[in-house]
Amino acid sequence: MINISNCLSKDNPYRPPAQAAPPRRPAVALIADRRDGRSAGPGIRDAFARAPGAAFAWLAWFVRRRGDRWFATNDSEAYWWGWQITRTRAGLGRRYHDIRFGTLAACARCAAAGARAGAPCEQCLGTGRITLGR
Repeated sequence: MINISNCLSKDNPYRPPAQAAPPRRPAVALIADRRDGRSAGPGIRDAFARAPGAAFAWLAWFVRRRGDRWFATNDSEAYWWGWQITRTRAGLGRRYHDIRFGTLAACARCAAAGARAGAPCEQCLGTGRITLGR
């Protein structure tokens, strides 16, 4: 039989009494010692505050890039026609606008009816609208 307990404290080496441990310093103070005595706490806090913004910026870039790939054919045709291209829904949608529509106005002579006194209007040629700048 093997006795595994040492109830009588035989063969135990002498241990000197414990000395008082040096006071612990906070981790921020330990980092401050490495940086010219300045505290790194605000820098670390700012880095953690910027991390979600950087993640969202990366995600927004990824979504815009995906939208650019999806609409590449439509965008190239709109560019060829000289249309205005507006990204919508964070890059996942497009709005195309022909800027020539901005030059159209209602004919003042026929009040946009296209006819005056039963005959087609001479100024708008019966369409009811005129092109500004001509």
